[in-house]
Amino acid sequence: MTAPSAAATTAATPDASLPLQGVLASLSKFEPPFEIDRFGASFGLHPVRPTGVVEFRFCFKEVPFEARTERRDGRPVLSLSGDLGVLPFTIENAARRRRLRRVLRAVRQGSGMRWIVGRDQHILVTGEIMLDLPLTPTAVIAGATALLLRSRPYLELIVSVAGES
Repeated sequence: MTAPSAAATTAATPDASLPLQGVLASLSKFEPPFEIDRFGASFGLHPVRPTGVVEFRFCFKEVPFEARTERRDGRPVLSLSGDLGVLPFTIENAARRRRLRRVLRAVRQGSGMRWIVGRDQHILVTGEIMLDLPLTPTAVIAGATALLLRSRPYLELIVSVAGES
């Protein structure tokens, strides 16, 4: 039998100064799926986000949306907000403004989302949904999809009326 070489001994001996070994050791403590708002801190890669909030942006039906997940009482909640632009002024197109106001009144009752016309005549849509644990990318996408599917016909109608000449 031959004695192990110095290189083999070094490779087999854990070295605390190597960050990769620390990460691999911490991986053995956890099983997937990994929660996206806690992933890095779980493995010593970087500290957890100070807020624990995950945010991203996307467009649906040409409307820019902002999505935000955070934990409330330990449960993940997804909040969506979409920017539908500015309600046209009466002088620009009185008929379109009336139709758009009528549609906005109707969607408030059936879409499950909040439709807001601000003082500056800016139209916003917002909504929230509780997500299942674990908080994975799939859970976030499923939550956003559920909110958007509830309001899709209303959103399409508003975009259509707002785009009229």
